[in-house]
Formats: sequence, C-alpha cells, structure tokens
Amino acid sequence: MNIIIDIGNTNIKLGLFKNNILIKKLIFSIGIKNYLNSLSFNFQEVEIVFICGQNIKVVEELKTFFKNYDCKLIFWADINKNIIESEYNKFNTLGFDRLANAVAAINFFANFKNHLVIDLGTCITYDLIINKVYKGGQISPGLGLRFNSLDFLNRQSLDFKNLEPKLLGKSTHDCVQSGVYFGAIDEISNRIKHYRSCLEDLNVILTGGDSIYFKKIIKNVTFDQDLLMKGLNLLLSKNEEI
Repeated sequence: MNIIIDIGNTNIKLGLFKNNILIKKLIFSIGIKNYLNSLSFNFQEVEIVFICGQNIKVVEELKTFFKNYDCKLIFWADINKNIIESEYNKFNTLGFDRLANAVAAINFFANFKNHLVIDLGTCITYDLIINKVYKGGQISPGLGLRFNSLDFLNRQSLDFKNLEPKLLGKSTHDCVQSGVYFGAIDEISNRIKHYRSCLEDLNVILTGGDSIYFKKIIKNVTFDQDLLMKGLNLLLSKNEEI
C-alpha cells in the first residue's frame, strides 16, 4: 500500500492506496497538533509514502513520524515530472497539484482529446490540456481569499463554509456573499464557455475542496474531488516503473 500526502496552504490530505485504488482519505487543518497519532492505517503494510508540498515544518514532522516505520519516503523533488508533454515556461516550476491534475485528466478520461481542469481550493486554478499536451492556464483567488479580502466591510467574520447566497443581498453580509459566490460562478462559467467555443471534444473537470459549492450550479461538467490524489498516485506509479 502507498500513502499519498498533499500538503496544501490550509489542509493536509492523506490518501491510502491499495492496488492503485484510493481506499481511504483523511483531511487535517494545518496547525492541528498530534494529528498523525490519530491515523488508523496499518503502517506495517505501507510500502511507500509520497510527500508533496513545501511547508518545511509539516515535512519535517512527517519525516520524524515515518522514520519509525519500514517504508520508503519519496518527495516531490525526487520524481521525474516529464510524464507529459508541456508548453509551460519553466515546467519544473509548475505546482505539483496542477501537474498531477493534468496527468490524471489525460489518463483517467482518455476518451476525450482535450481537458480543462478547474481546481477550487485556496486559489482557483485553470489548466488546459490539448491532445495530451499541457498548454498552461490561469490562477485566481479562491472563495476564502475573496471573502477574507472583504472582511473589513463587516464586523462579523464572513464564514463562506455556510454559503446560502441570494443574488440580491439585503445586508452587507448578504451582498458580500452574493458578490463573491456569483462572481466566482460567472468567472468559471465564462472560462468554460470560452474554451468550449474554440475546442471540440472538451472534457471539463471541477475538483478541489470548494467544488462542492458549485455542484448544483455548474452543469455538463465532471466533478471529481479525488482527482489530485489519483494523479499523484499515478505519477508515483509511473516513476516506480522507470
């Protein structure tokens, strides 16, 4: 079995894979103490731990924890990333999440020629793949960043986790919720519309923790919140084959 660890800006996600199938996923907020002691994995069966992320403190905590077990530690910097063709300037600077999403889209949705992966997390990232070639994309602020930037308008902290926006706000709080949420919808919808207007056979995938807030609104797309985990595991598998 393999453990894939995605260290993001706000959360740490752990995925347990057996025979390349995701059988368990855990999410912890960065800063929570002793979260590793709550893991219920059978570490005696774990062969590889693949750690992705640049939070030095978290990486060191993971190193210390897993040195007590007979498993191989692999880090993002150690692997060959030239798994797909790319037109991205300085390909080695592309974030592990964006590359893994692209690899997953190409391999798990092989019946499509082209892919647009929209990952909704701390940032909203758009990544375009045409005929298995990574072309590039865009990055814009995620829901949390947008809400936080408008906190000064309201003494009450804006909790975007309890979104119940109405298009026409009747208070400052409601207006901010509406502006942020429907603004993001308009951005995402227009980006999809643009790429669909110039690309045939386009597979649009929405992923990331905040994609759940758009599941009922954005139509004719694929939702896959585990795309990144599956892509990272695939990258690991391809490197083990080399």
